[in-house]
Amino acid sequence: MKKKWLAGILCILICCGCSKSIVLQKQTFTIELGEDVYANPALYVKDAEKVNVSKMKVICKTSGVNKKDNRFVTGNQDYLVTGEYDFVLETGNQDISFKIKIKDTKPPTVQKTVHEVNVTSGSLVDWSSYFPATDISGVSYSTSPVLDTTNPGDYTVMVKIADRFGNGSEYEVVVHVL
Repeated sequence: MKKKWLAGILCILICCGCSKSIVLQKQTFTIELGEDVYANPALYVKDAEKVNVSKMKVICKTSGVNKKDNRFVTGNQDYLVTGEYDFVLETGNQDISFKIKIKDTKPPTVQKTVHEVNVTSGSLVDWSSYFPATDISGVSYSTSPVLDTTNPGDYTVMVKIADRFGNGSEYEVVVHVL
């Protein structure tokens, strides 16, 4: 009787020792807009090299998200748009919920800059021709102070190039209104 009891306790200890609890690296992952969000469980599990992640799955619970080539994307985009998404890591014996936040924190990429421009009196300045820029969130241009080209002269303005989330860069430009 004693041997059966010891064998039972030994079996319980072995089983408990083998079923290691899965822990995530963090509860909320923040990823830059445009970066790939992969369905690879090893990216989210703490000490993934010590756990068998091969049978685990990462599932997005937020509607409108698709899985394409082992990456999560929004609708027909090639990336997840800004927002917060609910995910579940399915391990086989437990489901672990977590979130992924997509944020845009980078300013537009400006390919070329200038320090001086010549414009004709009364014309509108197309800042995108002087400061070509790209950003996944779009690009807008503004000046401070507002440039009035109705009067000839030399004016110093700050040209701000920003995306719709307010990330931007500023450049000082001397404008010669001719």
